[in-house]
Amino acid sequence: MSSAEEAFDASGTRWHLKVGDQSHGPYGREEIARYLGEGRISPHSLLAREGSDDWRIARDDPELAPLFERPAGTAPPPPQTAPAERDAALTVPELPDTLWAHIAYGLYASLLLGVSAPLVVIGAVLAHVNREGARGTWLESHYLWQIRTFWIALPVTLVGSFTAIFFIGWIFLLAAWLWVVYRAIKGWLLLYREEPIEDPKAFV
Repeated sequence: MSSAEEAFDASGTRWHLKVGDQSHGPYGREEIARYLGEGRISPHSLLAREGSDDWRIARDDPELAPLFERPAGTAPPPPQTAPAERDAALTVPELPDTLWAHIAYGLYASLLLGVSAPLVVIGAVLAHVNREGARGTWLESHYLWQIRTFWIALPVTLVGSFTAIFFIGWIFLLAAWLWVVYRAIKGWLLLYREEPIEDPKAFV
């Protein structure tokens, strides 16, 4: 361990981990290194120092950056053994399987190809079904984003369908189409980078 890393270990800094809309921790640097090695924390995980609301991705924190600068295939150094009672209290969700979230986004984005709306319904069903299994992980924010996209777009689409004989109806339909496509692309890009939706309840 370098002298800089030893200084960081001695600093006593601890971090909270943000997963979806939930905060876990705080954890020390050695514990962060352990969870990084186990695949439970990624360079894109959101962390904030204890007592601070300044959330940033893990690799941008100057004290944690050395953990992500090691040669490819080299694991972080093994952490020192923590007290048993402290170790038993640590709970960091494992990184979840993102397959169904990718499929749901793909079904939403199929609107770009002129595919019928029922595929969006299937995507919403997948989000509802898989949200419970992702609860407490960063992936839950994506399922919530998908669910809200569907339920907000649905009434707008229905209004547009019932008033399609008037020009205003087509405006409603176009607005719903653009909104669903925008949110599908935005969410899909973040999912590809394994990043959570910062505020899944946001409108855009």
